[in-house]
Amino acid sequence: MCGPALPIIAAGMAAASAGVGALAANAQARFQAKVAERNAGMEREAGLQERENTRQAALDHYRKIGQLKGAERARAAAAGVSVDFGTAAQVVDDTEMLGREDVNRIYQQGYQNLRGHDIAASNYKGQASASRQEGTAALVKGVFDMGSSILGGAKQYGNLKPDTLPKASGTVYGFGNG
Repeated sequence: MCGPALPIIAAGMAAASAGVGALAANAQARFQAKVAERNAGMEREAGLQERENTRQAALDHYRKIGQLKGAERARAAAAGVSVDFGTAAQVVDDTEMLGREDVNRIYQQGYQNLRGHDIAASNYKGQASASRQEGTAALVKGVFDMGSSILGGAKQYGNLKPDTLPKASGTVYGFGNG
C-alpha cells in the first residue's frame, strides 16, 4: 500500500516547493520594487537640491558681477572718468554681457544635471513597476506549477492503483486458449 501513496506524497512536496518558490520570488520582487521607489525618491530630492544649487550659483555670480562693476566704476571715478559713455561705458557693458553669458551657462548646466536626475528617477519608477509585475508573474507561475504537480501525482496514482492494474487473462501469449 505504501507504493501507491508515494506519487501523492511526491506531488504534495513538489506543489509545496512550487508554492514556496513563488512566494519567495514575489517577496523578492516586492523588495526590489521598494528599493527602486526609494531610489526614485532620492533622485527626485537630488534634483530639487540641484535646482537650488543652480539658483544659488547664479545668485553668487550676479553678486560677483555687481562687485566687479562697482570696482570698475570706482576705478573710473578715481581716474576722473565717467562710465556713462566711451571706453569706460564699454568696459561696464562688456562686464554685464559676459556676466549674463556666464549665468546662462550656469543655468544650462544645472538644467542638464536636473534632467539627469529626472531620467534616473523615471528609470527607477519603471524598475519598480517591472519588479511588481515580475512578482505577480511568479505567483501565477507558482499556481500553475502547483496544479501541474498535483495533476501529475494524481495521474501516477491512478496508474498504480490495484483496481486499474491489467487483469490476468487465461491467454498465454502466442499460444491461444486451446
